[in-house]
Amino acid sequence: MKTPRKSSKNIMRKYYQLILVLISFISIVTLLIYRHEYYRLRYVLEVLNFFGKPGLSEIEFCGPGFNATMLSEILRNSSMEVRETPPLFQQIDENFYSYSSFLRSYQKYQTLTPSYAHSIDTIVIGKTNVNPAFRCNIWFENESKPKAGRFTHKVIVEHVNFTVYVFRCITNKDFGKPKGISFYVNDYNINPIHAPINRLIEVNTKRKPRKMSNIKFVNNIVPAICVLPNRVPIVSRDSFIEFLVFHQMMGVNYFTIYDSTISEDVIRRLNLLPSDITQWNIQFFPLNYPFIFSKSYYIVRIAVELDCLFRHFQYDKEEADKVSHVIVLSWDEFLVPRVHDNIKSVIGDFDPMRSLQMVAYTLLFCLNQPKDDNAVIGYPDIFNKRHYFNLPDNTPFTHIRNLDAISTFDEIFNISLEKMQVIPEKMLAAHKYTECRDSKKYSLSGYNETQLQVFPHKLEGAMTQFSQELLSNRVYRLYKSGQIWERSSSENVRDML
Repeated sequence: MKTPRKSSKNIMRKYYQLILVLISFISIVTLLIYRHEYYRLRYVLEVLNFFGKPGLSEIEFCGPGFNATMLSEILRNSSMEVRETPPLFQQIDENFYSYSSFLRSYQKYQTLTPSYAHSIDTIVIGKTNVNPAFRCNIWFENESKPKAGRFTHKVIVEHVNFTVYVFRCITNKDFGKPKGISFYVNDYNINPIHAPINRLIEVNTKRKPRKMSNIKFVNNIVPAICVLPNRVPIVSRDSFIEFLVFHQMMGVNYFTIYDSTISEDVIRRLNLLPSDITQWNIQFFPLNYPFIFSKSYYIVRIAVELDCLFRHFQYDKEEADKVSHVIVLSWDEFLVPRVHDNIKSVIGDFDPMRSLQMVAYTLLFCLNQPKDDNAVIGYPDIFNKRHYFNLPDNTPFTHIRNLDAISTFDEIFNISLEKMQVIPEKMLAAHKYTECRDSKKYSLSGYNETQLQVFPHKLEGAMTQFSQELLSNRVYRLYKSGQIWERSSSENVRDML
């Protein structure tokens, strides 16, 4: 008689267990959906705030369909004082990323005969051995729909894994003033309206030469430095200030910084310094590089250099205080004269006719080398690490691009093919201060002192002649006294920013 009751109880227990399993399953699925939506919302918020949030690492990439025009407007109109349209990597497809786009201006010089009504050049990084087959649309002011353009491309630099291109989009008719460009896959199944849009930067097709007879422009050498992160994108506060102060001492007042680790706080503090103290003009742009940075460092450097050259080419040489020479450096690289007291004097002596494209030797100073016997306690490492080493993977040259020797916009595309004049090491060299390590092996630490002694090295004390000038510099003294930041030597700029 008891058996049926037990059987019914067992059946009910199984139903209860089944219901509990279903409830648990539904709860887990709901939790996963919530978690997915939460991270997606947080990612969107980080994209909108990536340049102002302290301690935030660089963004990986802006994916398909992300429209950077809105982000550009946010950056342009914010208190961060981004005065120009910032370059932003946007994904065209899984192999190609556009960076910045430049509209050629034919209106300034009436004597020019343009081949096309509109011509737009876009810096693009793509994977090597993948053929770019795209279409392009040009967006115009006061128009809700784009006009189709004709797509062509040119290889600038080809590397092992990545290639730098310039994608060109042209139209034969004048439809008005262009404001943006988009690229999309040559596939009728994809709606081109959803392709990300690059905002345009207007540049001149040629530059008026300076009138050398005009005394205003005699010896008018105006160098500019474009700065990108180190190969390992971490820099201390000390190195950050030392770089800016040292190169300002060397006669450089124009800096364009491509670095996503810079925040609004840095800009605010730098802009608090009176212009009669700093006399520099600093422009900040984010660098949301989409690939592994250290493995494609050479390619991103080429893309940054192109963007820097294109931006500075938009100004006429006759305009006062416009840049004449462009140099791309990372935070750990310093251009150090030997007998002159600044870079402008070196260029003036080596190229009095302002007609040469130049390179300087790059010397590698290992930070993991022991300090010299006569090292001064408390001095920066750039004055105490005075032996440079000959390592296999060292970059041999640093380019000094002469805009005065470029007459048309098209010449920039072939600037890497031009003959370079090497500035003797006894006049100028680029000092690179970094921890030396074997690039073929994974190791958190670099070479030890014994391993370093195996490599050829030589004493070079040219930097020490500027030690007292740097230490007595007003900006540097403000920093060391804690009046710019509450200084902590153990903190990185990534943390500080």
